[in-house]
Amino acid sequence: MSLKSETVRRLGSVGAVVWMALIFFLSSQEKLPTTPGMPPDIAAIAGHFVAYSVLAIFIRVAIGGLQPGRRADVIAIALATLYGISDEFHQSFVPGRDSSVFDVAIDLLGASAGVIALNLILAVTQIRQDEQ
Repeated sequence: MSLKSETVRRLGSVGAVVWMALIFFLSSQEKLPTTPGMPPDIAAIAGHFVAYSVLAIFIRVAIGGLQPGRRADVIAIALATLYGISDEFHQSFVPGRDSSVFDVAIDLLGASAGVIALNLILAVTQIRQDEQ
């Protein structure tokens, strides 16, 4: 493994830990900030989707760097979803918040979309490099 790929993986690890801390912090709040012009339910769905997309990308990079690997993809999606499950459990203890299987499903979809998006970006980047 080159120094560059090791650095990328470390950045993915740091990003994942920081992002998980942010998710935990937001989950600890009794009430989340509102998004102007967006119904609260839609904002919550979008928030879960984006949060777990980003988390899965960080985890995927931490595990496999920027190299293709289905195993790393599956592990990243699984770990992000497991964190989503633990986050919902945590929310069940926060006044004004509740846990939801629907939220975990959105977390899974977001994690999957994040890993797919990362793979598409990496594939396009590789194609462009091969053309040069």
